Amino acid sequence: MSRTSRRALSRRTLLLGSLALPLALGCERRPSRPATLGTLGGFSLTSQEGKPFGAEQLRGRVWVAAFLFTRCPTVCPRIVARMKALATEARQKKLGLRFVAFSVDPEHDTPEVLAQYARKSGVDGEDFTLLTGDLEAIKRTSVEGFKMALEGTPDAGADHLGMLHGSHLVLVDKALGIAGYYRTSDDGEMQRLLADAATL
Repeated sequence: MSRTSRRALSRRTLLLGSLALPLALGCERRPSRPATLGTLGGFSLTSQEGKPFGAEQLRGRVWVAAFLFTRCPTVCPRIVARMKALATEARQKKLGLRFVAFSVDPEHDTPEVLAQYARKSGVDGEDFTLLTGDLEAIKRTSVEGFKMALEGTPDAGADHLGMLHGSHLVLVDKALGIAGYYRTSDDGEMQRLLADAATL
């Protein structure tokens, strides 16, 4: 091969290499936004501060929902612990997440009881809201809005106080779309929640 041919081949190789680099960089996969699994309807309840609070106060925010009650001795403490840990990580990552817990025992869980529970559990910061109100309205929000089971009525003598409710955390986007359900028993799912929230 002549010297001229070798120089031409070398120039072509350099040119192709310079084109390949940005193409390769551009092909890096960015995390994709989770598909919307449904859209919440409107709801209006009462916060631990005794103020009206509902869907309209959350529109335009990315938030995490949970269902629990203050007298629950089993799964609810785990749900609260998960929410606290997620809130700490979300603040570090500047995700701007809000956490909203719906009481499934609203007759007992008055705003005053919820406020005391929030202080005791360490979830009394500005990124946490605990909600109470009419039990039928909460059931509709759980079953029809979040597609999560909520059965029974509070009974102090029954196992789990006679209440069956979902233990997943639910990620909700700014348009009140459900972005995902996450098992509180799974560390990996909690990290997936944060990763999904970062895409919304």
